[in-house]
Amino acid sequence: MREVRPFCVLRAAVLAGAAAIPALAVHATSRGDAQMCATQTENLADQRINACTNILRTGRLRGEPEGVAYALRGLAYLDRGDAPHAIADLNQAITLAPDFAPAYQNRGNAWYARGNYGAAMADYDKTISLDPNTASPYVNRATVRRDLGNSNGALEDFAKAISLNSRNAAAYSGRGELYLRQKNYAAATGDFDRALQLAPNMENYMLRAQAREESGRLDQALADYHEASQLDPKSVSAVTSEAGVWRKKGDFDKAIAAYDRALSIDDKRATTYKLRAEAYAAKGERKLAMADIGRALKFSWSVDLLKTRAALRLDDGDMAGVVHDTDAMLKADANNAAALTLRGVAFARKKDFATALATLDKAIEVDGKDALALSERGQVYLAKGDTNDALNDLNRAIMIGAISPAPYRARAAIYKQKGDVVKALDDVNAAISRDPRPADLYFERASLRQSRGDVANALLDLNEGLKRDPNNVAALRSRAQVLMETKSYAKAVDDLDSVIKINPRDAQGYYQRGVAYESDGDYAKAIEDYKTALSRNHNYGDAQKALARVTIEARKNKKTQPQTAIREDNKPPAADAPVKPDQAAAREPAPTHDEKREAAAVKKDVMPAAKVEEPKPTPPVVASAPAAKSVMTPAATAPAKSQQARAPQPPREPERVSHAKKPEVKTAKQERAPRAGASNSTWVDDKGRPLSPREIAEIKRLMGPQREQPVRYRRAGSTTFEDIWR
Repeated sequence: MREVRPFCVLRAAVLAGAAAIPALAVHATSRGDAQMCATQTENLADQRINACTNILRTGRLRGEPEGVAYALRGLAYLDRGDAPHAIADLNQAITLAPDFAPAYQNRGNAWYARGNYGAAMADYDKTISLDPNTASPYVNRATVRRDLGNSNGALEDFAKAISLNSRNAAAYSGRGELYLRQKNYAAATGDFDRALQLAPNMENYMLRAQAREESGRLDQALADYHEASQLDPKSVSAVTSEAGVWRKKGDFDKAIAAYDRALSIDDKRATTYKLRAEAYAAKGERKLAMADIGRALKFSWSVDLLKTRAALRLDDGDMAGVVHDTDAMLKADANNAAALTLRGVAFARKKDFATALATLDKAIEVDGKDALALSERGQVYLAKGDTNDALNDLNRAIMIGAISPAPYRARAAIYKQKGDVVKALDDVNAAISRDPRPADLYFERASLRQSRGDVANALLDLNEGLKRDPNNVAALRSRAQVLMETKSYAKAVDDLDSVIKINPRDAQGYYQRGVAYESDGDYAKAIEDYKTALSRNHNYGDAQKALARVTIEARKNKKTQPQTAIREDNKPPAADAPVKPDQAAAREPAPTHDEKREAAAVKKDVMPAAKVEEPKPTPPVVASAPAAKSVMTPAATAPAKSQQARAPQPPREPERVSHAKKPEVKTAKQERAPRAGASNSTWVDDKGRPLSPREIAEIKRLMGPQREQPVRYRRAGSTTFEDIWR
């Protein structure tokens, strides 16, 4: 009632009381009673009531003086917060002194305190008719008009009050409150500035702090709340308001410290425990939050506190506790929309979608603008695969003004499913702006951005998400993939190291790291990781192929010398000149011991895990020879010098060799009669293509000295000859 009955109202009563002191003193038992009855000090309300009562008991007052005494005692009752006794005394005052304007004004204040705005308005109108040149009744009537929604009438009364008394602080602060409700923060702050110049009290600092807070000037709001608490160190509202600003700034530790200060002022206020519980919950300290809600419920068993506890239990996954609290809420009010909504959410989390939908339907029937209920029902529809109904509910929740990021996240999932990446991104952005703490929102946005080719921003989102959840294996894999796309192989390896550290049995982690090493040219480490991946998963096809591929690449890099001698005269050899065995060996250097070990390892790794008996492998088709151990010669046509100098290229893939033995195919050259002392046989594939000296030498090496037929070099799966030689 302080803001409704400003200082100017009290001044009118003081003047009347001062004028009546001589008359009161004549009939009072002592002059002290007269002075105490006429004073306006609020914290002396009980003494004022006793003094005025002593004067009235004498029975010597008549007419207007008696009416003034009743008016003064009625004002004392009003200062004590006893509106019924105040109204009774002011009624008697008006009966005895019908032209005493302050009696009407103060009775209007009492009616306003009781919520009877019509009676209050009538008394203010009467006051203005009796005293039209005093500012205070205009301020009070403007306050009632403002609260009843008559903003234009309120502005007219505030302007009139200021025109009558430009130094009336209550007129500026009252008009500032109206501007604050209209969200005209600049005008509100201007009026509060003027009010503070005239009356630098706690109330005006609190009002200006609120305007600054709602306009986003949080640091200035903190300064005003701090100043208000300095003016009134026992003001709990100033301290809790300061804590609220710290929560908005995301500094929950300072918010909790401020709530601690508020509780040191009054440790029995349930609202403060509730607010601190919310700060603990936002910080993730659920047990402390639940403890504070328990303390609050000891002091005040209210539906609002039950709602807060039910919400905390919902976040903790305590669905039975949620149902218990909402049952208690519904016993107090069967149509409590908040209780119905929380209950519906609990059943949805328990996968009881039928009960959840029925409960949420009832909540929306009670309050069609319950954004939370619409959002939750939309998510239930989405879980059931009904995207159309889900989208309708989510759109309604967002249009109403849902604060939670949940409807935006759910709608983003629908847009992503429909292929509308742009709208999905917009909704994920909105969800992050409402709650930037969850890591999975950044991972989702990274995925969407990566699908659009925005690799740079996707990497930024993955970094932000991994700051919040550093052990998220899927995110580490994704970031490693993005880093490899940007050729940052060392950083990709670091992420994959973390993946392997988290799960040493993860075959995919070793495989991905092997890809990173291979891309960076470190074939030795790539081979090691591919082998480890296969040891974790023997049927890992990608790792089998990668191991075969990188082993051949590593062998190529080791062979730095040309595979065939280059003729100094730059002339190709004769087309039909026979080649002796020692000359063929000279063309292709013998494999080293390490190469033999590598070939054996490749052969072992690429074979399937289970041993399967296979028919005896058939060697490549070879032209007939005069004897079982005849010397094989390379193809008649030798490559030119420029071709010989290049690194060996993989041949075209021949047809897979069948297990059934094929008849020998004789070429035109095989039909010729062999010359004396030399073999004219040629190694060819199934298509009749002559094999190169390198191919022949490798086949001989694999056959070994004790075998007459070369071993068919194969691997499990669909590996081709070209795969092996590549």
